Amino acid sequence: MTVVPHTVTVRRVVSATPEALYAAWTEPDQMRRWYATVVDADVRVGGRYHIEMHEEDGVVNGFTGEYLALERPTRVSFTFTHHAQTPADRISDETVTVEFREVEPGRTEVVLTNSWTGPECGPSDYEATGQGWEELLNRLEKGV
Repeated sequence: MTVVPHTVTVRRVVSATPEALYAAWTEPDQMRRWYATVVDADVRVGGRYHIEMHEEDGVVNGFTGEYLALERPTRVSFTFTHHAQTPADRISDETVTVEFREVEPGRTEVVLTNSWTGPECGPSDYEATGQGWEELLNRLEKGV
């Protein structure tokens, strides 16, 4: 199996300030409103988090990771491990970086980059990953 680097980037302009968006990604009470049903987060560089997304169909997706960078109010970066994934070694070294760039007062561009290593992927794999993050950004936009 050939292991290669992968990256998916999603961009969206949201009607919120960088400060509000940074808080939405770093304050557990706010994260529960849009991101995940269960949030246990030690929000500091080197701190760990555990989140669970409980879907309407009963599926629970669990994720854990470590905060790599917290630069208020412009950037959050963390490792990202999906625990329902099989086989376990299909994706490794997964990181997510979320950047907040004010484009005008009260409007901020959110740039989310998901990087990982793993076997070669087809276009549908990148599309599915991007769609997943787009859905999450839809929830974020409604929650801030």
